[in-house]
Amino acid sequence: MVNNELQRIPSRIGQSQVADTHCFYPIHTDGNDASGRVHVESPTEGTFTLGQFFEIWGQPLTNTNIAGITGLPIEIHVTENGTVMKVEEADWGNIEFKSHREITIELGTPTAEIPNFTWTD
Repeated sequence: MVNNELQRIPSRIGQSQVADTHCFYPIHTDGNDASGRVHVESPTEGTFTLGQFFEIWGQPLTNTNIAGITGLPIEIHVTENGTVMKVEEADWGNIEFKSHREITIELGTPTAEIPNFTWTD
């Protein structure tokens, strides 16, 4: 969110197409929609983090620059099972992706309420 306006994460982050072959990083966004959902699909068990995603995306994740947006206050929240927690800046890159966990990055004016996505399986 930038000044209370929702932003979408671009599609096809972590994807590469060469001829008729598609290659995917274990962390990627879908290429067929603009939902902003990050997928973790790996043939091996592991921990996958927000910092890794930003590295794959090629964008900064710092206390002064989030994906090229600078000059605004930053807060990051994690919502899990309906509970919202603010994450301290030293831990941003270590936020682990988990099933149905929401990560909200706020830049600029803080929102009165962190948006919550309703998951359907």
